[in-house]
Order: sequence, then C-alpha cells, then structure tokens
Amino acid sequence: MNHRERVVAAIRHQPVDRMPVDLGGMRSTGIMAIAYHQLKQRLGITEGELRIFDATQQLAYVEAPIRERFGCDVVILDLGLLQGWRDYTLPDGTPAKITAKFQTEPDGEGGEFSLDDQGRRVGHRPKNSYYFDKYGPAPLAEAETIEDLDRYPWRVYTDEELEALRSEARRLYEETDYAILGSFGGAFLEGGQGLRGWDQFMMDLAGNRAFAEALLDRMLAHYLRNVELYLDAVGDYIQIIQMGGDMGTQNGPQIRPKMYYEIFQPREKELWGRIHSLKPEVSIFLHCCGGIYELIPGIIDAGCDILNPVQFSARGMDPERLKSEFGDRLCFWGGGCDTQTVLPFASPQEVYDHTRRQIEILKPGSGFVFTQVHNIQAGVPVENILAMYQAVQDCW
Repeated sequence: MNHRERVVAAIRHQPVDRMPVDLGGMRSTGIMAIAYHQLKQRLGITEGELRIFDATQQLAYVEAPIRERFGCDVVILDLGLLQGWRDYTLPDGTPAKITAKFQTEPDGEGGEFSLDDQGRRVGHRPKNSYYFDKYGPAPLAEAETIEDLDRYPWRVYTDEELEALRSEARRLYEETDYAILGSFGGAFLEGGQGLRGWDQFMMDLAGNRAFAEALLDRMLAHYLRNVELYLDAVGDYIQIIQMGGDMGTQNGPQIRPKMYYEIFQPREKELWGRIHSLKPEVSIFLHCCGGIYELIPGIIDAGCDILNPVQFSARGMDPERLKSEFGDRLCFWGGGCDTQTVLPFASPQEVYDHTRRQIEILKPGSGFVFTQVHNIQAGVPVENILAMYQAVQDCW
C-alpha cells in the first residue's frame, strides 16, 4: 500500500499492510518548533528550514525527512503554509521562519503581542511562555441583539485563498502519495466561545438560549457557505476534512449531554451532512478534546468518521471501552501516547511500554491512525519522542 491507500483503508476499517502514522497532519497532531528543532538536531538532519505555520501554538511544519524517518502517512493542507514567510526568533532564541501574515510587536517586558489585519492587539505571549493567549475582548462580546449579530462581518474565503488551496491540494495529490488532511474548522461550542468570550457564551447558553441559538444559526450558515467554496476548490484532492470543536474537559463534557443533543448535534449533522452529500469520499475528522464519552453516540450519528485526539486521560475515556463500544463505527486518530504526563515526564522505557500498550488496544481491526494524544510540547525529551516512535515501528 502507498501512504494514501493505507490511511483510507484504516478509516474504512479495511485491512492495512501496517498501522498508519501521523505527525503534523493537522494542528493538534504536530510538534512545537522548539521540540522539532531539537529532534532534527538529534537525528542529524540539516536540510530544510524551521517553519512555524501555526503561530499561536508555535507548531513546526513537519518536513519530508522527518515524515520518512517515522513512517508518516499524512500531509496537511493549510493556509498557514501558503501565505509566505518572514524571519522570527523562537522564545529560546532559535532563528526560524513564521507565516508572514502573523505580525507581532514587543510588549516591553520580554514578551510580544500578536496583531490582527488592522494592527490591533489580539494575542499575547508573556515572557518565558511558549503560547499566545487571547488578548482583548471577543469580537461579539458586546452584542445584545440579533441585529448586532447580523452586522458582524463573517469572513468568507477569498478567491486568492481558494486558488492557493486548490493549487497546493492538486500538487500534493499529483506529486505525492500521502493522504491529504484539509484544515477547515467549523466549531460550534468552541466557535461561540471565541466570538462571545468563553464565559459569556456559557452564560448565553444557560440564560439566553434564544440568543445563543441565533448566533449558532448564523455560524452554521457561514460554515455551510465556506465549506461549499472549500470543497469546490479542493474536494477532488483531499481525503479528509478536519472539523474543530473542543467540547470536553478533564472531568467530562463542558455542557450537559442534553444540551449537546438539543442544540449542537443537529447543527453538526446539517454541516457534516452537507459535506458528505457534496463529497461522499471525503472523511470527516473531528478534533474534540476532553472527556466526551457521553457525546460520542451523537457525534457518530451526526456523521463523524474520525475522532481525535482520543484523550484517554480524561474521565470516561478508557481506551478499551472506547474501542469496544465505538471501534466499529469510528476511526480513532490519536490516543497513541499520553502527552499530559507520560511523554514529557516518564522515562524512555516507560514511554515505549506505554505506547505499545495503547497500540495493542486501539490497533486491532484497523480503524486506527497512530499519533500521540496532542501536540508534542517544547521541553519533551528527544529520547522520549524516539522511544515512542520505536514502539510504533515495533508494532507495525
């Protein structure tokens, strides 16, 4: 099998010649630039350059030599890689390139602000931090009426962006045999939190449901319009489209299951159903962190094909239970190694043993693509990364 065939077969629960692997196929299966630079140094890989395509998370683009070294089968299709590059310095002083659209300015205290297209401060990375936190009010924090929602300038893909995506998707399809994972988004709970502010949207849901649902309806219409443009541009080339939407916490869902099934699941079903009707061969990939066991039946019913990150350290997310109850209806894309406590803090042998156990649970019957639970963070020992991938190769 080539890379693309292997991934598609795994998603469809068909036999595979070996377990498929992903590192960097989307914005939650990757590696932070500091850790990536250290990994390349340890492996003696000097070619290429350190490029940060997800500036907020400081994620590196995973280059071909690394993909080949670890047997990866997936490449990302993402606008962050297609908008040019500028010089940048990582928090540890390492020189790099960063997506040119991401502009910053010093905060005067050793950190930096990120700026939007109008030069407004929208993110902040404090000194000694690796991440940019949201800064300033949410875009719709002050909205009070439906008319306020209707005045919001919903952003639609530009012709230039669609052409860049189309050209890159065609190139990846014709010049490589990797499975292509298209970044899209389409989050409802997380999207509402981003537009209103996390606390305000949760209060909307609890105390002003009509307003919350009006916002969700406008988000759905916006997502439907954009996904039709997106699939018209790249739908003939990609195999997977990534949806977003964290709905869990460490201790369970952020919202009651009843609210999920009444408010969010019907809108997921409409959006995902439109994708399946337009491009039946494109699989729907949902990234949803946390303990979401109670929501998984609805996620499946709404049309999800692939679940990520399989955060088995959260309440209710026992991997054996997930595999037993949902493994014939979902492809688990993740869950291969815990990134909260094991990968950063265990010994290499403990990482190796842990990873083997996870693979032994999730691999049988296919329906599994290996990746660690979430992005590999700065500070993770290179020896632990190598131990994880040694386990992967020993379990092929």
